[in-house]
Amino acid sequence: MSRCKNNAVKKLKSSPIEQPVYILVEKFPLHLNPEQITLARNLQMEAAKVWNATCNIHRTVYGRYHYWLKEGALKSLLKGKYGIHSQSVQAVVETYYECCERTRELHAQGGADWKYPYRRKRFFTVIWKEPGIARMGRILRLSNGRGREPLIVKLPERLVGTAIHQAQLVWHRNQYWLHVTVEKPALIKVRGDVTAAIDPGEVHAVTITGGNDALVISGRLLRSFNRLRNKGLRKFQRAISKTKKGSRKRKRLLVKKYRFLNWLERRLAHILHTISANTARWCLQRNVNTVYIGNPEGVRKKDCGRKHNQRMGQWAFGKLRGLLEYKLKRHGIELIPVDECGTSGTCPVCGEYTKQTGRVYRCGNASCGFTGIHRDVLGASGILDKSVNGGFTKGRKLPVTVDYLRPKVLAPKRAA
Repeated sequence: MSRCKNNAVKKLKSSPIEQPVYILVEKFPLHLNPEQITLARNLQMEAAKVWNATCNIHRTVYGRYHYWLKEGALKSLLKGKYGIHSQSVQAVVETYYECCERTRELHAQGGADWKYPYRRKRFFTVIWKEPGIARMGRILRLSNGRGREPLIVKLPERLVGTAIHQAQLVWHRNQYWLHVTVEKPALIKVRGDVTAAIDPGEVHAVTITGGNDALVISGRLLRSFNRLRNKGLRKFQRAISKTKKGSRKRKRLLVKKYRFLNWLERRLAHILHTISANTARWCLQRNVNTVYIGNPEGVRKKDCGRKHNQRMGQWAFGKLRGLLEYKLKRHGIELIPVDECGTSGTCPVCGEYTKQTGRVYRCGNASCGFTGIHRDVLGASGILDKSVNGGFTKGRKLPVTVDYLRPKVLAPKRAA
């Protein structure tokens, strides 16, 4: 559980004297020696003890006295009793009460299946606040209380000189990661009043238009990495299924599998960041202040065969929309999800709907016969028309120029 991850983007802080900054989250893997790994493991076990004690005390007090203990009282009860920093103990208690508050909100909205936190944990995310964080250059010293050994890690070069407000020790697959909350300067704000629309896709990740021109960003590299992951997992799982639990061969195969998955995850995340950055740059150059993005949930729920369903299940549309939202928000651009039903099949000339099979749009009306435009470009134009005018307009103007872009990504690095 990572509060940094769930709360990433973030409010703008401003003052009349200081330059406005954004509070963002940076994540990077830790390369720890055996002593540091043991220390990190013990810290997560201590944090889990705090979580378990919080759950037990909170429920026990209510069961005996019918009174829900307040957050401040619970912090006072647990203070100084565990082998982590006092602020880290408070952060675990705060996380527990945040979970309770969120569950209460979901119950009020009709989500009766959600349960209040009750499970005992063996490991839990360790959180350090500002009083427990000290740094000297690239060296970050995370305190665990007076008289206890601190956790010392090395920051990446991109975080040198940045202000760090919070750090979290997170276990991901087979490696520890550090999530740090940092300050970054605010970016240039858009001052125009142009409106654009995005048609998301699995083949073409983003198709965006403002009316006069359009940009189509390919998503084929994402598809190829997803296929590579499927083939690799098939190979590893077949080999692992033939081994015995606890054997050395099984452990070696698991290490190779996690190394492969970690490498692919970093590549996929980098491609998504590149696609969203190119989209934000396009909007900034044209002074776009509002972007409508289609919601493809209806398309994803259709049963169109095993292979197609697998591609739809691996389509990282939610991640891409989240990246677009936070990148555009830093420039003052609003991203609004809308229904995209019928946008890629409705003819811009006669207004009739025709189900499409190819990448080039073809109108099924014999008296119209309109064709020649990319189906995704027509979809983005339809989303823009539907969002601005409240419906499809017959004879609407289509983009004159269409640019095609393959996301430029960095060369692959050595797997961790």
